[in-house]
Amino acid sequence: MRAMVEPYWQRLSVREQGLVLAASVLLASIALWLGIAQPLLDWRDAARAAYAGNAAAQYEITAGIARYQALQADDTGSAAEREPVRSVVAGSANRAGIVLSRVLPDEAGRLNIWIEGVDPARLMQWLETLSRDHGVIVVRAGLERSGEGALRAQLLLARGAQ
Repeated sequence: MRAMVEPYWQRLSVREQGLVLAASVLLASIALWLGIAQPLLDWRDAARAAYAGNAAAQYEITAGIARYQALQADDTGSAAEREPVRSVVAGSANRAGIVLSRVLPDEAGRLNIWIEGVDPARLMQWLETLSRDHGVIVVRAGLERSGEGALRAQLLLARGAQ
């Protein structure tokens, strides 16, 4: 190859030889830039972007774990407090020997109940148990005597201070 290029090189003037050398250096520089340097710089930028994305994802995960742990720590309520009011009332009424003649939940999560022919002492003891053990309170009560020492009751019950 050198044998083919040397006669051509000898025919060029000094000025042309300088121009060919300058063009060769420029071409080699462009080839190095596009073939080696630019791909390395692109790879570095892609690595930085991936790192930033992964760091942001890790931060979000860490923050989510902290929120989850805070929610678990704040969740001091027992399973009975998370149980629906209707289930709590029906179960405790059954255990107290009180028959609920009608049950009607409302949109606010409260419960309207009707009781026929209940002993007043048993009713008051049951309501106290509901309040103390389950956090269910009487929002509104309508009581009327229905016979020999028995009551007819219409109660609106809710959890806590709803």
